[in-house]
Amino acid sequence: MALAFVITLGRGFIVKGKRVLIKTLFFCCGIGLLASMAGFTFAHFWYNPSARAWFEVDFWKQWLRFGETLRLSHAQYHDLNKSKYENLTDNAVMGMVKSLDRHSSYYFPEQYRVFQEDSHRQYFGIGIMIRKIEQGVLVSKVFPEGPASSAGLQVGDFILSVNDEPIKGLELADISSKIKGIEGTSVEIAISRREEKKTINVKRGQIQISTVDRYYVDENKTGYLHLIQFSTRSREEVSKALLDMQNLGMKNLIFDLRDNSGGLLSSAIEVASFFLPNEQLVVELKGREMDEFRSYRTKSVSPRIKVPMVVLINEASASASEIVAGALSILGRAKTIGEKSYGKGSVQTVFKLSDQSGLRLTTAMYYLPDGSTIHEQGIDPEFLVECSDENETKLRIQRNLNQQVLEEYDFNELFGFNPIEDLQLKEAKRVLLQKP
Repeated sequence: MALAFVITLGRGFIVKGKRVLIKTLFFCCGIGLLASMAGFTFAHFWYNPSARAWFEVDFWKQWLRFGETLRLSHAQYHDLNKSKYENLTDNAVMGMVKSLDRHSSYYFPEQYRVFQEDSHRQYFGIGIMIRKIEQGVLVSKVFPEGPASSAGLQVGDFILSVNDEPIKGLELADISSKIKGIEGTSVEIAISRREEKKTINVKRGQIQISTVDRYYVDENKTGYLHLIQFSTRSREEVSKALLDMQNLGMKNLIFDLRDNSGGLLSSAIEVASFFLPNEQLVVELKGREMDEFRSYRTKSVSPRIKVPMVVLINEASASASEIVAGALSILGRAKTIGEKSYGKGSVQTVFKLSDQSGLRLTTAMYYLPDGSTIHEQGIDPEFLVECSDENETKLRIQRNLNQQVLEEYDFNELFGFNPIEDLQLKEAKRVLLQKP
């Protein structure tokens, strides 16, 4: 009996032992899984700068301060319409972001929705450039083979309305937005042309715009090249222009980046490569984190231009054009002439917020080869030649015209002013030819 009892007890112990072992294994696996998830979550929060704030004491201190201010303002301010929670928060967020820089901004939910739609939708124009002058909104350029040219719009036409909506008093950006639209749709442009009024129907379409606006070699063998933006076509077009000018005996070069608002950074690096040695550092991109770093160097291109050169810049030269002008100046390859540039040397990222609003923040900066930045500072030209807003507008119109227009029409009758001298271009030629 005793033996049987022991054996029974032993078997029961073994059975119970197996159950305990299985439970223990399940428990350990569960703990391990939870630990792994916790570790992964912690690592994600720690290496994600925006999520890391949840672990910072100062974040919660400031959060409580903001909450207390929000609560008291809502409860105690005399005008309830101004002190609603949403109004107070909107103003606080906008003020917070505005204090950072001019490129950071807050999108209300509806604004963010429109931004998202615009980001994924292609808009097409009609192939014109417009300027505001005293007489009105002027068509200053019509691109060859574009929809506007085919429809009969001409340089010198004044736009009166777009789709029966008068444009008087509107900003150029708003007028451009009205003209642009979905490919294949039409837009009605009412114009006045030398005392004659007419309405022209133009079908919107894709515009192939040359980034090289104009180039030539003058009687002193000084080359001139005006680049209006940096796009995928710039490398090929600049290469052709430089080869043509070389064949015409170019001895020095004026590289005009006035009114160039930028474009593709990759294209800017390719264009800079025509004037600098291979593998030369042009610009570096740096964010707050160590892994947010990238350097951009010149590529193998042809031809390599080694003649003396100057770069023309003005207040509308921005972003990629500032990077090119700044690098050429810092590396001693070219002198800069004109006015202080715009000062856009940063990268923006748009974040979606929980209430479907959006936040646009500057997340990285560009640095030139000497470590300096153009952000909010711009490039100060070595030779300052200022130009009034009025003369700048006139010169922009003149730069957009071809020689045929100047010969066919009375300039003053067409635009309301006589051609003026480009003093910045004149100074560039003086510097290159070393005249006193």
